[in-house]
Parts: sequence; C-alpha cells; structure tokens
Amino acid sequence: MRLVRLGRSSQPSDRCVISLGIGRKGHTMPLARLEESLQRTGFQGDFLVWKDELPPGSPTQMESPMAFKTFCFLEAMKHGYRYVLWIDAPCIALRSINPIFTIIRERGYVMFVDPYGQSVGQWCGDDVLEHHAIGREAALSMPEIPTSVIGLDLCSAIGRRFFDEWHAMALDGVTFKGTRKAILSVEDHYAIGWNKNNCISTDSRVGGHRYDQTAAGIIAQRLGMAACSDGLRDVLCQKAHVDRGTMVLHHREFGEEIKHLNAIYREVFITQPFLRAPYLRLRMIARRLKALIRR
Repeated sequence: MRLVRLGRSSQPSDRCVISLGIGRKGHTMPLARLEESLQRTGFQGDFLVWKDELPPGSPTQMESPMAFKTFCFLEAMKHGYRYVLWIDAPCIALRSINPIFTIIRERGYVMFVDPYGQSVGQWCGDDVLEHHAIGREAALSMPEIPTSVIGLDLCSAIGRRFFDEWHAMALDGVTFKGTRKAILSVEDHYAIGWNKNNCISTDSRVGGHRYDQTAAGIIAQRLGMAACSDGLRDVLCQKAHVDRGTMVLHHREFGEEIKHLNAIYREVFITQPFLRAPYLRLRMIARRLKALIRR
C-alpha cells in the first residue's frame, strides 16, 4: 500500500480516498491519473492506493471477486480513518469531491444511482438469491448500486453496519462469487460475469453477476439506504450526460492505453459544451426547418 498525503497539511487526516489496480495495464495505469485528478481538484485528505497487490488477508479474484474492496476499507479503518471513499481506478475527479465527504459525514454513507437504471435481479446469480432467501421478482425491484464510487463513515451506525455486512458477504463463499461452484479459470470468471451458457441462471432476464455490486444492492435495500441521483457519471452511458453536478466520471477503457487526464478535461469542459452541444442543437434546428418547409 502507498499512502499519499494530498493538500496542504502534512498531518494525518480523518478522511481518505482508497483505490486498487491489479492485473493488466488498463487496471493499474489509471491509478496515477486518479491521483492527479484528486490533486488538481484540491482534495484535502489522504490517498491510499494498492498497485499490483492485494490488501492483507484479501481473497484472490478466483476465491471471491472484488473482495479486495472491503479489505481496503478494513485497512483504512485500521489506519484510523473515519470517512473513507472508494473510487475505482478508471475514475477521475472532475470537480472537488468535498461535497461527497459532506454527504458521508451527514448521512454516514454515500452511494449513487445506477445511470443505466438496472436492478439487482438483472445481475445476480440464482445461488446468491437462494442464499439470502430473496425471490427473483423481489430482486428485480431492488435498484442496483454502483460500487465504482462508494463512501462510508466507519464510526456511524449505518456506515459500520453496511461495511460489516458487505465484508461478511465477501467471505461467505457465495455472494461475491455469484455461485456456490468454484471459479477455476479466467473463463469461469468471465462466464459468471455475463451468465454465459446460463451458468448462473436460466432466467433470460439475468445478464450476469456483479460481485461486490450485487451484494451492495442487497444490503442497501435491506437497510433502507438512499442513493444520490447526481455526482457520478459513466462515460459509456448515453442516458445521463456529464453536467455541472458531476464530481466523478467513470472513464471506462478496455485496452492497454488510457486517455490522458488533460484530454478528458478538454472533452468534458470544452469540446462537449462549446463545440459538440451547439453543433447538435444546430442540426436539430435544421431538421425542424426542413420538416416545416416540406409541409
């Protein structure tokens, strides 16, 4: 683990951002970009980062996919941090994330609405629902909770209860895996993620399993936790565009190359609002004028 103190103070902070990247370059290289974005947007706190390593005690990706997230939270707690915000490595801060920590302090947690409008039931294996005594129809009514950005006040009752249940699910041998069967290969891992050959469910509505994210959705529903509708956007989602309320952008990339931070900022703050948006408005006006002329 590497600890970076961001901001003016050299003293330990009670807040931190945590992240981890392991495996291919597309997972590890963005860590430096995330750190730079936190610096450039004025984050006053610490950054705990794991690169090509798992936190102590964490199961492997084959044993419990994405379990390392709860173990990163555990390490942050052991180091004395109270307000802890997980941000996936491919994400960047577009604006100050101080408002996110304000929400964590006031509510005891922060989580965001899934921009795709999907449900736990669409991304949950049959074995997991059986293990938690949840019917498929009930799961389909549970909103999915993105865990690309999720924060907890580890000294609050709600934040600590969520963490304890999430951590327990990471170790129960079923929930994060999506199946009671052993994951023996990368191919198995991929098949579970996308329900290939109906390996986790024969229900046609099930697209796959989302490991830590599925677990988070189940717990959030059980505890009555409310997700924020603004603050987080996904670069691939066309339904919810980046706006003035967007603080964190999930910039998904699937190759070995990652987009430079300056290029992303230029796209978000210059190209999109001042070039692309006006162009699209002009095209729409032109189409309407043509339709009027034809009449």
